[in-house]
Amino acid sequence: MRRMLVSGFVISALLGAVVLIVLVGLEYGFFSQTPPPLNATLTEIMEHVVIPLLVFVGLSMAGSILVINAATRRLKTVADLANEASTRGEAFQAPLEALPREIHPFAEAVNRLTDRLDRHARQQEAFAADAAHELKTPLSVLAMELDRLPQDTAAALKTQVHALSALIDQLLLLARSNNPGGQNPVDLAALSKRVVADLAPRAIHDGKSLSYEDAGSVRICGLEEALASALRTLVDNALRETPAGGEVVVRAGPGAQVAVLDGGAGLDAPSLERFKARGVRADQGASGSAGLGLAIADRIAEAHDGELETCRPEETGLRIRFNQSLPPQD
Repeated sequence: MRRMLVSGFVISALLGAVVLIVLVGLEYGFFSQTPPPLNATLTEIMEHVVIPLLVFVGLSMAGSILVINAATRRLKTVADLANEASTRGEAFQAPLEALPREIHPFAEAVNRLTDRLDRHARQQEAFAADAAHELKTPLSVLAMELDRLPQDTAAALKTQVHALSALIDQLLLLARSNNPGGQNPVDLAALSKRVVADLAPRAIHDGKSLSYEDAGSVRICGLEEALASALRTLVDNALRETPAGGEVVVRAGPGAQVAVLDGGAGLDAPSLERFKARGVRADQGASGSAGLGLAIADRIAEAHDGELETCRPEETGLRIRFNQSLPPQD
């Protein structure tokens, strides 16, 4: 804006100078057959054209820049409020009284768009909750019916029903993650400890080690249940990939990230992108998971302004890195 303003004043000054020189020249006979001496001509142009024009343009430019700076400060104040609301995961409506009147139509349009998106997110969450409820009821009935079958016959079917029920829970959490209104401060260290404690019995049963490291984690704004589900998916994959006697480490930090390091071969970046896009299991297995674990974990990370990444080549494993964090607690 300032560059455009300066360019406009320069063009106006040049055109004004040409017009004034012509007018002064006609007034003092610069273009007549007997023009005044050159020194007198230059003096007249300097006194009646250059100096007044520089004073006028300079004052006008200074005044315009002051007005623009005042408007820019007001815009920056509103932008800071929007960034704070984004960090807290809250919807934001630009206060029109804090903005210049000329920007009101644009701000009103953005507010209407934000309001529609917020309503859409709430509707999506409500639909996902209703759909999950409707699906879980027949699954529960099916699980009870399977209890009547012989154990060896029903075991595989129960595993699939359990996996489908877990998938529905993940999809519901993903839908809730897309609604900023339901997000709260989440301590990544406490979240990691909780997931490690939940999955430690399985690791012991499989003859593997599951441990936790704190590398200086921080808090972020998000839906704790959804983040726990995404992290649990990564740990579950790591335990599946790690051979017996191996170790899986859940590392919180440094900063706004959580890594799950395993004893397997690990995924490189192209392979991870393919798994996330296609929604297939990292171990290419056909049983247990419905094959959407990494894809859903990636979507949950994206809903929290984060990304699912590979830890290679430094280490083998996956991590979720978040782009924003909350300030430390007092």
